[in-house]
Amino acid sequence: MLDSGPITHYNYSMSERLIVYPLLMQPWVSARPWGGRRLETRLGKTLPDHGGPWGEVWEVSDHPDGHSRIANGPYAGMEFGELLRRFPELVGLTEPPLRFPLIVKYIDASEDLSVQVHPDDARAPRGETGKCECWFIMDCPEGAEIVLGMNNGTDAGRLAEAARAGTIDSCIRRVPIHPGDFVQIPPGTVHAILGGTLLCEVQQCSNTTYRLWDWNRQPARPLHIDDACRVCDYGARPPMPVSVGTLEAARWHTLVTNNYFQVQTISWPAPCRADVDAANDHGLILNVVEGSGRMIAGDFSAPLKLGQSWFMPAGLGRFSIEADTPLRFLATRSMQLKS
Repeated sequence: MLDSGPITHYNYSMSERLIVYPLLMQPWVSARPWGGRRLETRLGKTLPDHGGPWGEVWEVSDHPDGHSRIANGPYAGMEFGELLRRFPELVGLTEPPLRFPLIVKYIDASEDLSVQVHPDDARAPRGETGKCECWFIMDCPEGAEIVLGMNNGTDAGRLAEAARAGTIDSCIRRVPIHPGDFVQIPPGTVHAILGGTLLCEVQQCSNTTYRLWDWNRQPARPLHIDDACRVCDYGARPPMPVSVGTLEAARWHTLVTNNYFQVQTISWPAPCRADVDAANDHGLILNVVEGSGRMIAGDFSAPLKLGQSWFMPAGLGRFSIEADTPLRFLATRSMQLKS
């Protein structure tokens, strides 16, 4: 059986054909002033001994600011984007996209993130897309909140004045969250992950963030108040978080479908063995957001561990799982990759 093993370095030939198997991802690690160590202690990520604190791991990323790699099998050590451009059939295409259109990451907010907003495609900087995103809350303390949208009556002038005066709380909406909640963050939504939250994020392949307020953090980071106020959607009310905990097990449930991505979830009790059938025309990203077990796909077998990210090449949508503890996937598809 083919199993995940230590990372080697792949040497490819132009004449080779894609070897199709579940790809375990090796993330790019990002230091953030609000980060901590839970990416290592809870999710098993290998973090550098020096530097940090470590706030994000970009599990599936083809963005110039951070490239993820393949961690297992014949392609171990190869950049995900390099593999995609070498073999566009990885996502069911004959010609490779300029860039894989999504980033999937885990975020450890040991402290509060800045109050921020992302632009849509029309208002994004040149060379970038907008940033539509969503979160699955993996852990947070009792009584935890996030910032999600603005209070009624907030306009650009009031928001800019509050940001400059340090009275941003008069404009923002705080909402409670719990482990297992799913949160949508459309472009133009003022938002912030607050301290103690560990989550999985799916987003457009963009690294554009405009900060309105950074809690007087030292050393101070730049704010982008004018840009943030320019891209805010003042009339929108983003959806409230929804819990996946009551959804029926062993069935796919769609959490969001938009122009950029579809995110579904499925769970199983333990112990159990189940066959999985997922539509996969253009690649499928699986995140293990709860539990542990094993994945079996033909001759392939590998452990499933909390915090893993798998990329299933196009056409590989049937496999089996063995759940050792209650197990949950997030499954993400790009809605922009089309034949």
